[in-house]
Amino acid sequence: MNCSLQRSIRCGMNIKERTYKLLLVVALLFINKAIFAQAPVVNTFIDKEDILIGEQLNYKVVATYPGNVFKVLWINVPDSMPHFELVDKTKIDTSTENGKTILSQTLTLTSFDSGRWTTPAFMINFDPVKDDTTINLFTDSLAVNVGYAPADSTNQLRDIKPIMDVTIKNYLWYYIAGGVLLAALITVLLWRYFKNRKKQPKTEFKGKLSPYDEAMQELEKLKNTNLQQADAVKNYHSKLAAIFKWYISRKQQFNVMNKTTGDVLLHLTDNNLSKDIIATTAEALRMGDAVKFAKYLPPQTESETALEKIKVVINFINTASTQQQTTNPVRTEIHPGGQKPQI
Repeated sequence: MNCSLQRSIRCGMNIKERTYKLLLVVALLFINKAIFAQAPVVNTFIDKEDILIGEQLNYKVVATYPGNVFKVLWINVPDSMPHFELVDKTKIDTSTENGKTILSQTLTLTSFDSGRWTTPAFMINFDPVKDDTTINLFTDSLAVNVGYAPADSTNQLRDIKPIMDVTIKNYLWYYIAGGVLLAALITVLLWRYFKNRKKQPKTEFKGKLSPYDEAMQELEKLKNTNLQQADAVKNYHSKLAAIFKWYISRKQQFNVMNKTTGDVLLHLTDNNLSKDIIATTAEALRMGDAVKFAKYLPPQTESETALEKIKVVINFINTASTQQQTTNPVRTEIHPGGQKPQI
């Protein structure tokens, strides 16, 4: 009786121990499954295991990991690697499935070394967001056979292909026609250019008053300028030169507005004006150049004298042109100081 009781107790204890062990195994399985579900996974695929030298193969890398758990540093593929070369690579494709993020990329590789080679192992870094421990996983190194095209072992003789007739095209007439058309096009363009150029109207300098009256009126206005300020002196001489150039432009219908002082004096020389008139003009205009470019500030009396000199020159030019219109069209010279123009 005692033996039966002891056996029953021992059996009960064995059943409990087995139950505990079974529950412990099940719990460990669930824990491992949960841990495995949180761990990232990297898979590698190739579409060819045998290629010819120079032939291309697709090497695909797929990484799966829980979303919002890891920061991923993707593989860095060099252009050249042992026995393989990178031809092309796709953009990293991102997708989500059952709460997991899937990254994939396809590399196009080739090889020019015959033999059996393994693809390089590339590292992918998974940095947990809430943990300092990073996980480094590597892609698989897959074997690839690189060889030559199989030789023809049949040793069969093949017929020689007959000679093919080649038609030679003569493109001379095409070149001649193209040259004629190009020459005609250039001729038409040049003709239109010169035709339109002739039609362009000449620059006309018009005003409500005569050139002389307008110049005298502007000079009288300029006399009222306050020459106590530097800016006023600069504007005074710029306006003085502009009045004189505008008078010459209107008088001769020849634009000298954008001419330099030297060009204006040369123009007056070409129009047979005397050296005295040219010298008087040069003194007035060059003082304006000194004020404008050298920041020279002349006394008020010198500025007023420059205006009077321009006024004298305009008076003599107007007098000379008036007398020339009433006398024979011979050379006319103008002299300062009130002398009569020589005919």
